[in-house]
Amino acid sequence: MPTSTPPATDALFSDQWLTLREPADHRARDAQLTHAADQWLMRRAATNQPGDPRSFRTRRTLVDLGCGSGSNLRYLAPRLQGAQRWRLIDHDAGLLAQARQRCESLASADDQPIHLETNQMSLTVAWQHHLEGADLVTASALFDLLTADAIEALADACQRSGCAVLFALSIDGLIRFHDASGSALEDDDDRFMLAALQAHQHRDKGGGPAVGGEAPRRLRESFHRRGYHIREAATPWRLGPESQPLTEALMAGWRKALHEQLPQQRDRVDQWHGHHLDGLRRGQVTLTVGHRDLLATPSDATPPGARA
Repeated sequence: MPTSTPPATDALFSDQWLTLREPADHRARDAQLTHAADQWLMRRAATNQPGDPRSFRTRRTLVDLGCGSGSNLRYLAPRLQGAQRWRLIDHDAGLLAQARQRCESLASADDQPIHLETNQMSLTVAWQHHLEGADLVTASALFDLLTADAIEALADACQRSGCAVLFALSIDGLIRFHDASGSALEDDDDRFMLAALQAHQHRDKGGGPAVGGEAPRRLRESFHRRGYHIREAATPWRLGPESQPLTEALMAGWRKALHEQLPQQRDRVDQWHGHHLDGLRRGQVTLTVGHRDLLATPSDATPPGARA
């Protein structure tokens, strides 16, 4: 289900787009937050089974919301210790099938088995009924699409479950073009177009205005109000010549979004798009797209929902 304004609205969750962005996603992610999540899971297992000095090897349950074709799972599972049971949740049956096919041979960091369960359903149904028993709820590049109320409902569901959350690559609204020296390129046209892109990200995706680049702040504040310990990290995409297929798809998506947002200024949009695309293709310009990762862990030593 992940985004960042992909190549076309009708390809919003396409396997092609998800495959294009996966290398950039994995490069950008914060390894320290992943390690901290692993340590929290080990401590939780030891609390639940204090008599077993190797209790971190007991199976932990992880839920991946909007899993798409399994990129988040492919990043996390080999970096987390212990046997893992993953609930993969997405609305798209085809992407769920891709996720199962591409992830069924994974093993944990200490070569423990990975069990996969796929669930075709909406996110609302998922957090109303399918977070029970979860140790960690995770998602990648998802929350800009949601409403503020949906994020509050998710935080409530996680609090009831007593789980931790690790949410990666939430867009934060930062978009910068850079010249060969690394200096930011920004003029009046850039400021105008990027403001229009941010406005487009806040459009109603179904159910109300989306939070867009406010997603990291909304997540942080929602879980902080519920007593969670919060850790965050900046995880920007830094796109150069090695990322040209992704960059071109991203720029095409922005052009389409700007045509929708500024229908009377299509020529100005096309000139802006063509100017930056030419610089990117020539290797004279690089692109930074801001994201943030968040790890939120319950404050209680033995969180609600912990298994005995």
